[in-house]
Amino acid sequence: MRMSVWRESWNQGYLCVTGENDRLTVTLVPHRGGKIVSLFDKLSGKEWIHRTDRPWDPLEGTADWGKGDQGGWDEMFPTITPSACPDEGWKHLSFPDHGEVWNRPWRHVLEGEQLQLEIDGVDYPYTLRKTISLGDNVLKFRYELENRAETAFSYLWAAHPLLRVKPGMKLNVSPAEGEIQLTYSHRGRLGSQHDYARYPIAQAKDGAAVDLSTLEMASGGHAEKYYFTKPLAEGYAGIGDPASGEGLVFRFDPNDVPYLAVWAHYGAFGDYTFAIEPATGYLDSVQEAFNRGKVKRVAGYGKAHWQLEVEVEAKALPDGGAR
Repeated sequence: MRMSVWRESWNQGYLCVTGENDRLTVTLVPHRGGKIVSLFDKLSGKEWIHRTDRPWDPLEGTADWGKGDQGGWDEMFPTITPSACPDEGWKHLSFPDHGEVWNRPWRHVLEGEQLQLEIDGVDYPYTLRKTISLGDNVLKFRYELENRAETAFSYLWAAHPLLRVKPGMKLNVSPAEGEIQLTYSHRGRLGSQHDYARYPIAQAKDGAAVDLSTLEMASGGHAEKYYFTKPLAEGYAGIGDPASGEGLVFRFDPNDVPYLAVWAHYGAFGDYTFAIEPATGYLDSVQEAFNRGKVKRVAGYGKAHWQLEVEVEAKALPDGGAR
């Protein structure tokens, strides 16, 4: 395993923390929600994180995600869309758009080859912690959620990595075929919210077949967000470039992180990006996930743990899917 080193620097008035080994460089901004703003593969020269030219203006704790710079990799917790807390004794609480940890400062400390970050809930007494380290060609995350209340806490966590991609890249998931549920389809191309479709070949409202496993051109101006309806048998999702052989693979334990969402943004609102979003709940609202019985809960005074690994690859399979 290659040794990694961490260093601090400043950008746009914010302290940035960068970890580096012989293969990878990762940069985070602890006081902007612990956002990852760069994941660079030295071997291929590929930057994997989508960035915009929007300035890093100060963020309010209740700001909608669209008020931010709309780039990078955020943490969404304890909801994605605005939602009330579903738990008895706490139903008076409301969680804002994209949750309450993506736009607030995280405490951080460097310990050897690890970066440790944590943040407390605004009104609910929880602490969310993440530890980040670098392997050879792998970025590793370990999460811990501590519930300091006596009652159980329902939560929805999802990764929100906006990736720097290009048309023709291939999405590779397991299973490779199945049902999806929409939470958004720009101009209703595939249907309205909560409609169902098939993966990888969905039928648009105009009758056209849409291959969801192949990234589309920006000129189409499309955008979709969808969930795979069944919990994953394998905690795996990857994206690969058939032309260059570059790939990025997300690995997680499906017992801890059972659901997978995809945000495909092909120029509908100006940007071109794609997000693979492992999630602990289904769908975007923690209240709805609770109502469906598809939410994670941590017991009173208890702790929950989950992990995520992101592997950078330099070659793809013959069909273009990175494994």
